[in-house]
Amino acid sequence: MDPSSAQDASLNQPMLSNHRNPPLVVSPLPGEVLSSELEEVLSDTSLSYFRRLQKAIAIEQHSLFQLAGPAIISYVLSNLASMSTQILCGHLGNLQLAAASLGNNGVQLFAFGVMVRKEYN
Repeated sequence: MDPSSAQDASLNQPMLSNHRNPPLVVSPLPGEVLSSELEEVLSDTSLSYFRRLQKAIAIEQHSLFQLAGPAIISYVLSNLASMSTQILCGHLGNLQLAAASLGNNGVQLFAFGVMVRKEYN
């Protein structure tokens, strides 16, 4: 068998293997639809390996941004508010800049503490 044809054949294999035991199926909550789009893309042997990988990465990035997007945006806005306060207070003097910096750090620590507390309740 030609090595290049063996390589081509391996590129057209499904990325998801069939198991003897069926996977655990989680029933969706009422009104929630479970998407099998990723599994369909990974199992589609009509596409090349790299095209399937490209589509799978796009699907995963979309899902991750939906989960992490709000946290990223709140972190950026928090840092932007802290930075702008420090820039404005820096023109007033060293003592005012130090006070604003300590105040911002205290507020941020309090906010992170509240988030962690809500996470574990």
